[in-house]
Amino acid sequence: MPNLVKHLFGYLPVNLVAALVQFGIVYVFTRLLGAAEYGRYALALSTMHLVHTFTLTWVEAAGYRFNGEAQAKNTIPVHYRTSMALSVVSVLPALLVLVIVWFMASDAPGYQSILPWLLILLPVSVIGNLAQQTHKAGQRIGRYSMVEMGRLIGGFVIGTALAWFWGVGAAAPIIGVTVSYSIACITEGIWLFRNSKGGGFDHEQARRYAAYGLPIAGALVLDLILSASDRFLIAFFIDEAAVGAYAAGYGIADKTTLMICAWAAMAASPLLMAAYEKGDQTEIDSAAKGMAQSLLLIAVPSAVGIWVTSEPLSQVMIGEALRDEARRIMPWIAVAGLFNGLLIHYFSEAFQLSRKTFERALIMLVPALANIVLNIILLPMIGLMGAVYATVGCYVLGVALLAAFGRRHVRLPIPAMDLAKIIIGCVAMAGSVQLIPSFGGLPELILKAGVGVVVYGFSVVALNAAGARDMVRKLIHRVRPPKHSGTVA
Repeated sequence: MPNLVKHLFGYLPVNLVAALVQFGIVYVFTRLLGAAEYGRYALALSTMHLVHTFTLTWVEAAGYRFNGEAQAKNTIPVHYRTSMALSVVSVLPALLVLVIVWFMASDAPGYQSILPWLLILLPVSVIGNLAQQTHKAGQRIGRYSMVEMGRLIGGFVIGTALAWFWGVGAAAPIIGVTVSYSIACITEGIWLFRNSKGGGFDHEQARRYAAYGLPIAGALVLDLILSASDRFLIAFFIDEAAVGAYAAGYGIADKTTLMICAWAAMAASPLLMAAYEKGDQTEIDSAAKGMAQSLLLIAVPSAVGIWVTSEPLSQVMIGEALRDEARRIMPWIAVAGLFNGLLIHYFSEAFQLSRKTFERALIMLVPALANIVLNIILLPMIGLMGAVYATVGCYVLGVALLAAFGRRHVRLPIPAMDLAKIIIGCVAMAGSVQLIPSFGGLPELILKAGVGVVVYGFSVVALNAAGARDMVRKLIHRVRPPKHSGTVA
């Protein structure tokens, strides 16, 4: 637990920056871009994520998973050179897919200004992402955080300037990200090259990486189909403006909870992987329990908090053209974000640690296909809320399936008593927030958020939910060490 707390605070700055940038993207671009433009940006971003995940993510996943093994065997240079070579090879099909998409969108001028930048973004992102995965696996928290914060802040600032001063439109945020990721590609590419000196391409390792990483990529593509296919179906059944409203609500409700889950996983996942590599079941159980506790302690109240403050939150964060529709979906999307975070950052660990990634991919076929079918049925019947209900239901289904099948490989506990205490804290938080009258805007949001945080904090500390009271005592002891009385000779 001490290492977990240390890692949680180590990764706190980068996750705060990620949250602020995500909020900033929604706040700025829902105002600078029209509803349809914001929808096109969301569709282009979803396309890029699908192509990247399908063709490149497997190398990044293998770079993370086999880093510890390479360190133990003192073969880091070989590991880096092999991973870099595989990245270069994998870029080619990624670019081919994007070129095909470009030609398919030849009669859609709104996308012609975006796709060339995606052709640059894909190859430069994979090198930076590969380096970031090795930093995370090697527990180089400082370097990981500085690179990630630079990419996030740089992309947001450049994109905002392009949209505000030059009126670039839906391409602006994509161009900003491309420029910042290109800079990171140079710095981290140099770092990888320097640290891979003396290494060479290992064909046997490459086969192992592919056997591990390709099923993960397949499973993650299915995860993306589960989370992003509804945007394309919304555009087909309704229009791009509806996609914009959906993406705006998603960008606040889902991404906030998902980033909080990612923060806990950044801290806990390397510790769980290290325990698994040692083969000590006691250490594995302890690391898994700590990971579950930290995820639930911060992710559950996040989802509940977004639900009870969705009205003032949407007023503050989302532009007027998209606000009403986005506000309707935010409470439900917050719930979807919670289950999405547990799916990706907790229950998937059983398959990644045991290298049963192909099985995970097969399991994720069920909720992914169910989501498409439900969207096709519900969107024409009840509109945008049909996509919302389909998303929530399919994430719950995905978590249930991974939890059930994953236990055969690695036992990932669900601390029921801690969860019950956290739910009690959330009920107290929601009740106190509901007592505050609605008067609109930022003052209401600050007051409700502040009261909710204080009430929840006191509740979980009083109940010692997930060891919250013990954690507070350790922090106080670290900040204010006890005074030792002198002894008389």
